[in-house]
Order: sequence, then structure tokens, then C-alpha cells
Amino acid sequence: MRPNEPSWRADALARSPHTRWADELRAPLADPDPERAATICAAVTRTALRDFAPAVILLAAPERERARALAAYALLLFDFANQTGLEGERLAQINRLEFDLESALGGELAGQPVFVLMARTAPWPEPALDRLAACARARIAEPRPATERSAREEASRLGAALAEALVGARSPGAGRLAAALLRLAGLLALADDLRRGRARLAREVLSDSWTRGSLDRAELEPVIRGEAHAIAELLADVDPSGLSASERRAARYLRLAGRRLAAAVDRLGGRLLDGPPSLGPLTRTVLLARAFLPSRRG
Repeated sequence: MRPNEPSWRADALARSPHTRWADELRAPLADPDPERAATICAAVTRTALRDFAPAVILLAAPERERARALAAYALLLFDFANQTGLEGERLAQINRLEFDLESALGGELAGQPVFVLMARTAPWPEPALDRLAACARARIAEPRPATERSAREEASRLGAALAEALVGARSPGAGRLAAALLRLAGLLALADDLRRGRARLAREVLSDSWTRGSLDRAELEPVIRGEAHAIAELLADVDPSGLSASERRAARYLRLAGRRLAAAVDRLGGRLLDGPPSLGPLTRTVLLARAFLPSRRG
């Protein structure tokens, strides 16, 4: 019997914590007011980033708005990339998003929140934005990475593109941090992504057949824990040199939160399929306070 719960539906309208951002980010504004656009993008990114969202408030005001604009644009790109449907239609949507962004950055009046905010926070490095869109197209062509190496490379490319778009080339460590967090986000979303047939773990360690039959948690446990350990190692060695003082604080929070969550995933093992761990309000507050303390790496 086919399940009726929305979380088990594999169509483009399925409710998921990381899809359908297009409904809010592309909804035309009655008045293309930058403040209204900023409010919408802030709400969307706060919901999408979940336990990582507090890092944004540690940034200086201009950095914070740029981070929200970029996050909203990336969410929009990958919302379309991750939807079901014909590959050509999704590629056309990515092309359209690039065209709309280029128009907005070129001075044309934008009507959607994400493009209004991207224009307000310009300039943006064009090569990094091009690579970000290329990563979305690659996701359409290959919804799941074939090998562990390709999964690592995909996260590294996307992380580098996001970091370069946000902070330029002044902090190589920012790309490593972003890549680790992207892998962690994929692991935290594993239960939902398995149901949708889009798990970010490589096919060589988690075949597509897992998404269609009953899951042997004991067999899946070492895969989950191995990825959690690999992410923890990445987060243990992130060089924040080149970042501003507020960016360092945000990076410190992200590392602390990421390591807590990776450790929680490691403890859960196969029970991760029941749902991801999360940081409570008290833990987030403690980590925010710790983010203001200097670390050995800055």
C-alpha cells in the first residue's frame, strides 16, 4: 500500500525542510522594497539553516545581509535542481535564475525578494556565481554521487564557490568549512533524503536499492558513523585566517555547532533514520558565547 504521508512523497510538492523555497523567494513583491525582501530572505535562511542560523547574527550588519542574500540564492538554485521532473525543464529554470540575477545586478528592477536583496548587496564575484550555478546543473545531471571521492569533490566545489562568493579568495579555510558543513547537512537530512531517493551519501556505500526496500540499520550504521568521523576531522582543522573579526566569530560558532552535531550523529548511528539530532536553545546560547572566545586558530 502506498504511504500517504507527505514526507514519503517523491514529487516536487513534497513538504521537506530543504525544498520549495522557490515559493517564497520568487513570489513577486507588490512593492520591490529592499527591506521587505531582506525580511523574507532572513526568514527563509533562518528556517533552512536551523542550528547553524545563529552564526549569521554574529556577522557585522553588511556581512549578515550578504550572507542571507547568498544563502537565499543558493537555496533557490538547489530547490529547482533537487526537484523531480524533466532534466531539461530544471536546467531551463537554472538558466532563468541566472538571467534574472544578471538583470538585477545590471540595474533592472527586480520583483522577487532574492534578486532584490542580491542587487542591494552587490557587487558579487561573477566567476563564483557561475560556479555555484554549475554545481546546481551538476546536481541535476547526477542527483546522487557515484563514489565517495565524487561526493567529497562535489562538496568541495560547492563549498569553495559559496566561500569565494561570500569572502573572496582571502580565506582558503572558509571553503573547507563550507564543504564540511554541506556534508553534515546532507547527513542530517539522510532520513528524509532516503525516502526521496536523493541521499547525499555515495552510491558505492549506499545503493539506490536502500531507498526502495526496508533499511537494515545495522548495515547502515558504519556508513553513517564513517561520514560523521570524516566531517569531524574536517571541522577540527579549519584555518580562519583572512576572515574579519565578525566572520571569525561566525566560523567559530559553525565549527562548534558542526562538531556537536557530528558527534550526535555518531552516537545515533542507525537511529539517525528516525530523524536528525538538533541543538537545543541552551546549547545554541552556550556556543554563541563560546564563539566570542579566541581559539588557537583565531
